[in-house]
Amino acid sequence: MTAAVATDRLFFALIPDEKTVEAICGTRRQLREAIGISGTEILPEHLHVRLCHVGDAAESPPAEAIEALVERASQIDLPCFRVSFTRAKSLGKGAFVLCGGKSVAALKTISTRLREVLSEPGAEKRKPFTPHMTLLRSETLAPPRDVSPVTWTAREIVLVHSLPGKTTHRHVGRLPLRPGAQLWLPGFDF
Repeated sequence: MTAAVATDRLFFALIPDEKTVEAICGTRRQLREAIGISGTEILPEHLHVRLCHVGDAAESPPAEAIEALVERASQIDLPCFRVSFTRAKSLGKGAFVLCGGKSVAALKTISTRLREVLSEPGAEKRKPFTPHMTLLRSETLAPPRDVSPVTWTAREIVLVHSLPGKTTHRHVGRLPLRPGAQLWLPGFDF
């Protein structure tokens, strides 16, 4: 018996605001010209920082499962914070990404907390989280380089339902972050 092919994916992510998306696309354009890197660009409306991969399935997730995920993730009480990326580089599997910056520790903390509340007891450890935003997919490897900081304020965590390979992302759940929170986490920039 063959395993079903995964057609649907759920993940929690940070989504930049519209003004930041324009800045990211401008940075990507500049990098493409400066480096000469080619490839398939991530659609502007799909730019995100994936915090926690929830899972893949061979069917669309039911509304009850989405509600349960959002409810579990809402146990994380976090403040709004600044996201800032200051480098661009190639990662494995053909990804050319934005990375680095002051927000890396905060992004790792949020990812860890999400994994903790979403994981079942005894679940296998997931691979380490490397905070980044994929700009494009390319066979060309580009060396790391500094970029003008790409910065925005994260005000919510979004549960994204995607259809891999079909350029479809739907925002199916939202977890607001608290403005003016007193919670301190390493790397948070209030």
